[in-house]
Amino acid sequence: MIKHIDISVHDHTATGGEFNLSSQVFKRKLSAATFVRKSKLIIGLDLVLDTSRTVEAQLESEKNKLEQKALQLIQDTAEHAVAFKFNRHLVLPLGLTDRIPRLIERIHGEGLSAIMDCKINDIGNTNEWIAKYYFDAGFDAVIANPFVGWEGGMDSVFEVARSRMKGVICLCYMSHPAADEGYGLDVKIDKKNSEPMYISFARRAVKWGADGVIVGATFPDKIREIKQVVGDEVPIISPGIGAQGGGVREAMDAGASYVIVARSIVNSDDPASAASSFAAETRG
Repeated sequence: MIKHIDISVHDHTATGGEFNLSSQVFKRKLSAATFVRKSKLIIGLDLVLDTSRTVEAQLESEKNKLEQKALQLIQDTAEHAVAFKFNRHLVLPLGLTDRIPRLIERIHGEGLSAIMDCKINDIGNTNEWIAKYYFDAGFDAVIANPFVGWEGGMDSVFEVARSRMKGVICLCYMSHPAADEGYGLDVKIDKKNSEPMYISFARRAVKWGADGVIVGATFPDKIREIKQVVGDEVPIISPGIGAQGGGVREAMDAGASYVIVARSIVNSDDPASAASSFAAETRG
């Protein structure tokens, strides 16, 4: 059965409602790091603090341990990475204006970039402030959801990013098993034609001048499809390697520019060795 949703995708470029605000500074930063490190590996700092099992008196001590573990992980693996990706796993317990800036400072000290996987997905005013908060904390790029559209949605994110020479990476097709239930829906592009939502998202990423698109490594066929849309203009960044079942070579052979590996590195007994192995795979 074909999934279908009646959401027309309009091109407002001609009327000025939707336009390319690209500076793509972040895209160039990743490319430069790849040249220097001979790697296309982005490491996800998916470290956690189980607050439900931590009594209040020990909370500060546990936060200190988590911060030190993250700092050590960055130090041990940075030579194999082109960037580090943060999720709410780490930002919520450590605090966006408290300990997180120290981690970002360490990453910048290694000559690398920090990506915030916040999946921005709200109205323009809210999106603007979300982007500002993360950029103020030191992040070099944010991940956003193009579902909300341009005017009064993503426009403010791109405007803030470009004014600060930062990056925006758009979701396109996620790595979890049920991704097709959302990203695979058919959307109308005019009165007679429709296409999968992930193809519409890929087109928007090109039009808006995004610094990258997220496409799960667990779906190499989707990487190939999306590569046909974005070409070499917008890099494909593929999460889901290792713990979720995706493979480095499968993703890159399908068209991914970079891969994200998180749990298979951070939960390893030897994160440096694991990062080195994944980085070597990206070299082919």
